[in-house]
Amino acid sequence: MEQGTTTIIKKTTLMHLMDTVGIALFVASLAYLILNWSNLPAKVPTHFGFKGEIDRYGPKWELFLLPFITLLVGIALQFLETHPEWHNSPIGKNDSNMERIIKQSILMLSFIRNMSFLFFALVIWETIHIAQGNRAVLEGAIWIILAFIILFPTIMTLISSLKDLDMD
Repeated sequence: MEQGTTTIIKKTTLMHLMDTVGIALFVASLAYLILNWSNLPAKVPTHFGFKGEIDRYGPKWELFLLPFITLLVGIALQFLETHPEWHNSPIGKNDSNMERIIKQSILMLSFIRNMSFLFFALVIWETIHIAQGNRAVLEGAIWIILAFIILFPTIMTLISSLKDLDMD
């Protein structure tokens, strides 16, 4: 399992599927932004309040901040995923549980990264949709979506932890 200081864990099929979907969402949202660029007004919504109401407009180039932030988050989480020795676990690691804890940590980071891709893709789509004069689609649902994006990785990691404990 260990190779020098870097721990190597084989990705599961679920993780490969999530990575494919996450990257596809990122690329699709960036392509959607580029394809709709000429149809966007000079000022677009750049910030939304708690209830989903627009509380700030800015120049349309600010829309590129969303994919940029998404890319930075994705790269950082991918780095942590491939270097689990850089992050800690609330459970003390020892020889008997190290592989299980590292697998759970990597799975959680993978979920978080790909849920971030999903969230930013939805925000980019919704912002462009509103900027083009359409009514908000996700207005009230954005908090439910955000809660799902936070809870889903947590629940999946817990399920994985419990499955691993049953195997021990």
